[in-house]
Amino acid sequence: MGLYTAAFWNTQAVQPTEALLYGADSSGFVQLQNGYYVWRKKNTNRGIIIALIPVKWKYVVTNEYLKNTFVIGEGIENNYDISLDSGAVSVKGAGGKDLFFLFKKPGTVIPKNNIISVWLRITGTFLIFLFIHFCAVYIAMNKRLWKSVLFLISIVLALRIVSYYFPIPLNFRQFELFDPAIYGSNIVLRSLGDLLINAILFVWLILFIRHHLQEKKYVIAPRFFVMKWLLLVLVALLFLAATFVCGHILRTMVSDSQISFDVINFFTLNIYSIIGFVVLCCIAIGYFIMGQILMYLLRPLFSANFIPLYIAVAVAGLTFLTIGFNITIVAFELYLLIWLLVFLVLLSSNYLALLTTRMSSSRLVFWLFFFSLSIMGVIVQENNIKELRNRKHYAETLSTKADPSSETLMNTLLTDFRSETLAANFEKLRNDSTNQLFKDSLVSGNFSGYNNKYETKIYSFDANEKPLFNIDSSGFNELNTILNTQGRPTNIEDLYYYDESYDRFSYISRKNVIDTGGKLLGYVFILARSKKYKSDALYPELFSRGNDYAIENSSVYAFAVYNNLQLISNHNDYAFATKLTKSEVPKEEFKLISKNNFDELWYKAGPGNVVIIAKQDNFFIEAITLFSYLFCAFLLVTGVFWLINIFIRSRLNKDQLKTYWQLSIRNQIHGTVIFISILSFVVIGIATILFFIKRYENNNRERLSRTIKVMENEVRNSLSELAVFDDVIKIYDEGFKEKLEQTIIKISEIHAADINVYDLEGNLRVSSLPLPYNKGIVSTKMDPMAYYHLNKQKEVQYFKEEKIGTLKFVSNYVPVIDETGREYAYLNIPYFTSQSKLKLEIANFLVTIINLNAFIFLIAGIVALFITNRITRSFSFISNKMKEVNLGKMNEAIDWKRNDEIGELVQEYNKMVGKLDESANALAKSEREGAWREMARQVAHEIKNPLTPMKLSLQYLQKAISNNADNVRELTGSVAQTLVEQIDHLNQIAGEFSQFANIGNPRNEVFDLHEVLYVVTQLYGVNDRVHLDCTPLPHPVLINADRTHINRLFTNLIQNAIQAVPEDRIAIIEVEEELRGNKILVKVKDNGLGISDEMRSKIFTPNFTTKTSGTGLGLAMCKGIVEQAKGQIWFETSAGEGSTFYVELPVVS
Repeated sequence: MGLYTAAFWNTQAVQPTEALLYGADSSGFVQLQNGYYVWRKKNTNRGIIIALIPVKWKYVVTNEYLKNTFVIGEGIENNYDISLDSGAVSVKGAGGKDLFFLFKKPGTVIPKNNIISVWLRITGTFLIFLFIHFCAVYIAMNKRLWKSVLFLISIVLALRIVSYYFPIPLNFRQFELFDPAIYGSNIVLRSLGDLLINAILFVWLILFIRHHLQEKKYVIAPRFFVMKWLLLVLVALLFLAATFVCGHILRTMVSDSQISFDVINFFTLNIYSIIGFVVLCCIAIGYFIMGQILMYLLRPLFSANFIPLYIAVAVAGLTFLTIGFNITIVAFELYLLIWLLVFLVLLSSNYLALLTTRMSSSRLVFWLFFFSLSIMGVIVQENNIKELRNRKHYAETLSTKADPSSETLMNTLLTDFRSETLAANFEKLRNDSTNQLFKDSLVSGNFSGYNNKYETKIYSFDANEKPLFNIDSSGFNELNTILNTQGRPTNIEDLYYYDESYDRFSYISRKNVIDTGGKLLGYVFILARSKKYKSDALYPELFSRGNDYAIENSSVYAFAVYNNLQLISNHNDYAFATKLTKSEVPKEEFKLISKNNFDELWYKAGPGNVVIIAKQDNFFIEAITLFSYLFCAFLLVTGVFWLINIFIRSRLNKDQLKTYWQLSIRNQIHGTVIFISILSFVVIGIATILFFIKRYENNNRERLSRTIKVMENEVRNSLSELAVFDDVIKIYDEGFKEKLEQTIIKISEIHAADINVYDLEGNLRVSSLPLPYNKGIVSTKMDPMAYYHLNKQKEVQYFKEEKIGTLKFVSNYVPVIDETGREYAYLNIPYFTSQSKLKLEIANFLVTIINLNAFIFLIAGIVALFITNRITRSFSFISNKMKEVNLGKMNEAIDWKRNDEIGELVQEYNKMVGKLDESANALAKSEREGAWREMARQVAHEIKNPLTPMKLSLQYLQKAISNNADNVRELTGSVAQTLVEQIDHLNQIAGEFSQFANIGNPRNEVFDLHEVLYVVTQLYGVNDRVHLDCTPLPHPVLINADRTHINRLFTNLIQNAIQAVPEDRIAIIEVEEELRGNKILVKVKDNGLGISDEMRSKIFTPNFTTKTSGTGLGLAMCKGIVEQAKGQIWFETSAGEGSTFYVELPVVS
């Protein structure tokens, strides 16, 4: 830096150039090697102070750690860049001076919303959809269900289509989630984000339909027999379409996307993997509920006999597979068809039915287990297919890399060895002082990993073939002979390779240097030898450009490359053979062999050329881990949907919310077990990961400390051997530096670690990995804190966590001290791979603990299920016994032999039963006496009513006879007629009491309900003031009951309906039938005055009547008949409009 030397610096990221130090300006904007900076300079008496403020990074190498981003503002670099020219948007300094300019990159700039705007728009969208939902609920409650479903689907579909073409509610393309490069299947599923939105909307619509179907007890009743079978075919086709669509979405998410489901390698999972799991759960939940809806609609038509559905699905599915065009996925579609049949069999079981309004833990766990297992099978299979495809590509790549004729990396070097470049600088090769510097600049100017993979030597000769200051004695004729006799051409012009041994080759190239006049100036030979035996530790991940995913650096794969059946290279510690026989070479291009829990892929690249890639068979571990991920994801998504459901249905009403949170004992125990399992997993996982990080840091410090001590001794010894005169030779002398560099590289290779040597001023002098320093990724100054501790504090060792880009690594510094205690230099080991190895160890641990936790979770679930079943079985037994308690029979005590908490409950129950029996006997006696008294009173009252007119008539007749009245004969006939009418009335009263008493003795038989209704309606249909409309079902409805009782039931109901209509209006009586599952519902509706509020609770009470005459036993008798037939009767009424009586009776299958 001329007259100025750095006295203080606070960063290793960058150093000011001489132009900044010696320039006249005091501030400005400048582009340095690794980015753009705003700078400011101030002169002082002791020197100058210069400040650099980074604006945007601009690295020559970019990867996941080194990104050319703006320092402030995420994602700005995607749409904007910096220009040093005017004409763009100006960014000014505090004094109003233009510092730099921003310009839009070519292409469409996607507008972005800030985070607050995004969340406000999402909240607004949610509220709009909530309003639409409540509107649909209102339509469903007050109108037809199909209208609400049509309304909801139409609105949602319209809004979704609009969002595809317009930024409503916002521009989704601003998020990477909606990038088709991550996932894109078709015009509808254009991205993973679109798939997520569609899946959530699908689940919402399906949940809405299912809830209201169950609430309204909606049943399809086809009027024609053929419609029943058409509906069956339609349901079968819907099942097939939904299964194949969902199956192909699952398949494409794994095989044709950038979404990682590699659960074995934890750190390959990202936010898209999590969203992928959520999408899979939403699709599965929506598919399952849709299946429940279809089965619910079919069940009443086929009386739970779904064999025709299985046959229809199988036939339609096989027909589709037969005429299908995509042969490559026939096996997958056949698997889907078989899975669908199994799913239908399970879904048709009443025991496995799952309600949306109640969390039934055992059924829920079964279905989550079923879908987790099913999806896990597909993902594992597709992962294997994808991995095998990648492995074949790796094998082809390795065979290409093993062929030196296809080498392209050398081209990065030869681009700087063009004839015009060499001709313009040939005078430097003729000068001893500039020869080696020029050669070093040609080699060190290369990046892209070249310097880390190849050891390069450059030989220069004049036009007379005399050497020009070469590093060894190799002559022109020797090199030319190698080129002409041993060299074989590559695909790159002027580049040849020759074999040094059976497993090692080198590259050679000759450049004839000719000036612009056509005169030959000399020759330049380039020799490059692959550093293939150099440890992988010397090729840091910082410059990998995806090196983590390259097979040469993979800990998952082991490979071997054979040339002429001889092993020429191998990776990892798998036991490959050193030589193959001709019989072992596969005849086909690719062959998969299983050996010792490993899968070997053999690739026949040519005659005698074979590549073998081995991978451990982790099927069981992968399956268990993936199942664990899916099961937990299902639990989470199901819980979220359940919470949203109860919040929407309760409308945040506290009382209603409490009813939903009243979980059963079974669910409470299961929930507690799940919570404890998840909590233990989180706590153990966090604690262990923190322990791993701490232990790994300590191990790194100890290892680095040991290594750097050994290397410090070797460097000191090497320096002592190289330094002839300590007071003359300095570490920064060029001759000394060259020899030191060779020594450092040799030590670096021996210890598999990178080494930096700094002088006492903190300047880098020698590095085994010069790339990041030559290309300005970091400066050549020593870390300021390390320099302070070693130079100022005189510490013997200093550890420091450093960062280049976003890569964090551990670095160790020690001073190199001679026997006299004088410091030579500072030695540094940057341990670049520490972070990746820590991630690998944590990933392995997480896979283990997830698998262990899954096993514990399953065992705990089984144990919890056993315990809850045992506890709830006891409660169910006691509950059933309590349900059987009846005052009209002898109640049995419970025999409980265990002396536990339930035993105490049983003892109290037995005491209660004993007291209840005593009370029942007393109550029965009292009720019998009361009943007899009431009956006697009622009978006396009913008999007394006709006896009074009979007595008066006879007394009148007797008086007329005594008085010898003239009309005695006529009077006698009149009295006789009155007596006959009253006797008939007495007979009617006796009959009604007899019928009411005989209700409990039915004579059941199976008959068609329509026959009874036809007779009854025909009886009353002839009445002129009655308009009776009967709408029966088109098919017979068989019930098992007493025909006479059922006849009396509907006779009483229709007669009461007619009598409820005032005399001044026509009685309109409607009789309708509706099939609800395995029950028939008959409605009898009138247009009378309705039933008043005070009478509604007494309507089925014996002896209660609203008429001026009658026993009041009609409706009480109806209620008894219906209950005797195991049915239900109820009514709905509206004052002034009429009443409707409902009779629900079980149907005989």
